[in-house]
Amino acid sequence: MRPSCPRCRLLFDRGEADYFIGGYTLNFIGAELMVVAAAALTVLLTWPSVPWTTLQFALVALMIPFPVLTYPFSRTLWLAIDLTFRPITLGDLDGHGENDLESAIRTR
Repeated sequence: MRPSCPRCRLLFDRGEADYFIGGYTLNFIGAELMVVAAAALTVLLTWPSVPWTTLQFALVALMIPFPVLTYPFSRTLWLAIDLTFRPITLGDLDGHGENDLESAIRTR
């Protein structure tokens, strides 16, 4: 991901070491729900002769790429949730004086 939004200059990382653990959790929950939904849908559509072996391998194959492909979206969703509870401050904007290390050193 880019470090900040090119349009509004909002920093995507809000400065905490474990900030995106929430995004990771959302991604994990989404991956698990997708696998369960795919399994339930397959069982419902193929009942009574469910191809259990094929279903097992297909679900494992689905579990591997889903979290990787959807992680940027879950990080963005987590940022939106966080912005709902902690509004933007000047320190959250890229290029603002609070984030410019050189100007911070000069003012000391």
